[in-house]
Amino acid sequence: MNENVDLEKRALEALSHYRKALAKVEALEKEEATAQQALDEWRGRIEKLTSDVVSSDARSTLIEAGQNAISRLHNIRFAMSEATAELKSALTTLVAFDDALGYLTVPEETNTNVKDAGGSPEA
Repeated sequence: MNENVDLEKRALEALSHYRKALAKVEALEKEEATAQQALDEWRGRIEKLTSDVVSSDARSTLIEAGQNAISRLHNIRFAMSEATAELKSALTTLVAFDDALGYLTVPEETNTNVKDAGGSPEA
């Protein structure tokens, strides 16, 4: 019995870790979409630039903005790769606790969000 209590406590910690990892991935997805939109807007300005006569200062500024947009998108995608790996690891840990216990304990504050999710021990 005491062993199950310890497993449940560790499963709750794993669930918390999974939720944090998921939130991080979701936040990075939003950042990536914003960065991609900025890059797309920059491409539109570049296309316009090729048809307009523009000073070299304006051209340099636009090129620098593009480099910054590309760098930002690269950094976000790198962070997303790391966060996704962390999420996958957290899920693997959570599945192991589910296998060991035969169920996952859902904390009271989130019980209403997953009440009809199925697979609960009460069903």
